[in-house]
Amino acid sequence: MDKKWKFVKEKDLLLERVLGRVHYWHSHPEIIENGSTYLVKVVMPKGGCHDFHIHPEMNEILYILKGTAEQWIENEMEILKEGDSVFLDQNIAHATFNVGDDDLEFLAMLSPVDGWAAGTVDVSEDLPYSEYRKHK
Repeated sequence: MDKKWKFVKEKDLLLERVLGRVHYWHSHPEIIENGSTYLVKVVMPKGGCHDFHIHPEMNEILYILKGTAEQWIENEMEILKEGDSVFLDQNIAHATFNVGDDDLEFLAMLSPVDGWAAGTVDVSEDLPYSEYRKHK
């Protein structure tokens, strides 16, 4: 009988560098064979961002661990700080910008794992998203 749990130690994390961000994967099919949720800690440097994108077949929860995020969901923007979170259903455009003076650290939980195949779709050059931060 296969175990239905797995301890994940720091040495076991899947490390990924993406556009200046560092992703520390705690739950990913390469680490947890039958997991149903992705869990990644993202460290974003000052001034960094994950510009407008959608996950066509995955929902996502973002939880701020440290720093200040300018969080966009469609045309709505909120400043999020430590302890704040947001839930996004699938196919919702969103973007995270580090507007603090230090690194931004947050957890992203995405599910279902089957939705990964549909990818992450960049919509940052599409209207209306390309217009939202022009005043900055």
